[in-house]
Amino acid sequence: MDILRSGCILVVMKNSLRFNDSFVPRDINGWNIQFMGLVQFLDFILKHFHGDPNLKMVEVGSYMGESTFMWGASGIFKSIDAIDPHSGGEEANDVLNVDWDYVKRNFYTNTRFFNNIRLINDFSHNVVDQYEDKSLDFVYIDASHEYKDVKKDIEIFLPKIAPGGLIGGHDHQPEWPGVVKAVSEVVGIPEVIFSDSSWVKIIN
Repeated sequence: MDILRSGCILVVMKNSLRFNDSFVPRDINGWNIQFMGLVQFLDFILKHFHGDPNLKMVEVGSYMGESTFMWGASGIFKSIDAIDPHSGGEEANDVLNVDWDYVKRNFYTNTRFFNNIRLINDFSHNVVDQYEDKSLDFVYIDASHEYKDVKKDIEIFLPKIAPGGLIGGHDHQPEWPGVVKAVSEVVGIPEVIFSDSSWVKIIN
């Protein structure tokens, strides 16, 4: 892939549900599907925008900053706003046996070398009006997986995306029918569903 040949260094974080070998299955080539799915996504973004150096993105739901790290490490984006309240119920906390203080510390650790990443510690619906309409190039949604929440996040951020921009997210798979239903109802069939179940739609 072009993004791998570009010399960008992508590091797999250790204490991770998304990238750690203890949790993540591999494809027939032995590759970590969660990691490689985001590499594929980044390659898609790079080609779609033809190397535009001024791209602005928002990530709704950042957790420990694993995907946030990859957006930053790619060098594609001028600014990355990571929106996450780091509070409330979270299944991943139970699986990893961690609390929100631990999660937030890991977010800052994973993103500490990137000056273009800003954490907004709040819920998406509280801060969406900070963004002017048609001001964003890419929005990635990976917060709640409940149908009504995913649908709301897509709906409130769609006007904020410039024509030709991208909206996407994670977990477009049968295990999360609410995600699949919300995406289908609001934006239709995705352009691509990557190996990590991330999805993307071009906004025209």
